[in-house]
Order: sequence, then C-alpha cells, then structure tokens
Amino acid sequence: MSEHCYVIGSGPSLIGFDFDALPAGFRIGPNRSAWLANCDALVTVDRNFHRKEIERIASFGANAYVALPDKYLPIPGVSYWVYAHAFDGLALAPHTLAGSNSGFAAFNLAVQLGYKDIALLGFDFKWDGDRSHFHEGYNQRKHLERNLATWARAFDTAARQLRGTGVTVTNFVGPMGSRVTAFPTAPLADLL
Repeated sequence: MSEHCYVIGSGPSLIGFDFDALPAGFRIGPNRSAWLANCDALVTVDRNFHRKEIERIASFGANAYVALPDKYLPIPGVSYWVYAHAFDGLALAPHTLAGSNSGFAAFNLAVQLGYKDIALLGFDFKWDGDRSHFHEGYNQRKHLERNLATWARAFDTAARQLRGTGVTVTNFVGPMGSRVTAFPTAPLADLL
C-alpha cells in the first residue's frame, strides 16, 4: 500500500488541473471525480449517481465503495458499506462510511483504509460564480450556498477525531481557498 492518499473532490479549483502530474499515491474520488481524475477507487453516497452511472461504477469493481441510506439494486462485484448518514464526523466502525456528501465519505474511506498521509484536493465548498464543480453534470440547487458551508463544517469534527492518531491531512487549495478550515492548507501548485 502506498503511504500517500489523494482524496480528489470536485471543487472548481480543479478546473484545468493536470491529474496525471500528481506524484505517486492511492487516489480516491467521489462520484465523477473518480474517473475524471484517474482514481484507484470510487466512493458514492448519492443514490441518483448510483442509479445513473451503474456501468461506470461497475468498472471499478471491488474498488467502488457505495453506501446508500435506502434500498437499491446492488451492482455485482461492488463493495457496499453501511451508510451512517446522521453520524457527526468520521465513521470508524468497519465497513461504514459517514458524510452528507460523497466527498466526505471518500475522505472517510481514506481513514478507514489506514492511510496516514492524506491530501485533500478540490474540497473548496465554494461557488465560483458559475459552478460548484470542476466538471459538468451537476445542477445548482436552491440552497447550495448553505449546503456548502454545512458540508465544510463536518471536517471540524473529523479533525478532532484524528488528533493523536498519527494521521496527517493537508487541504490543497486553489486561489479561492476553501471553507474547510480544520486542516492545514497548502497551494495546489505545491503538489506538481
């Protein structure tokens, strides 16, 4: 197992980012980021994404981690985990993922898999005026601004959980910064 793990979110800071230039490490991507950023693993807690992208999820096989709150048609060969949606912070019970969005669940998976050096990319939780993701395919919702702030605050609890565990998390940010303030930041350019 590589000692470095990149959790690649979907924030607009990643528009035009060269994922192929990232140093070696295991890559985990939530939803579409998984194939757009050439990730090793895909994570989703989004039932609509699960329904729409069955073939692409299946292509990840056992490296697709799905945690959904209700009944769904399972995809053969995919890893289904328990979804602790209402849980505040990281789910640490085996085969359990938490988070109100797939990005947080992907971060939770990195911790569950035992990575000690985790880099967050694209965890802006900001609206750049045009879009909230570096890729197409997401309709902007009515309460997006409030949701982005809530989703970013979830990392505060995770940071407290990780104190004293030897896990290092760095949030690599673009020029707009990030609403996730629980971890030290560094410029995205430092990764290349």
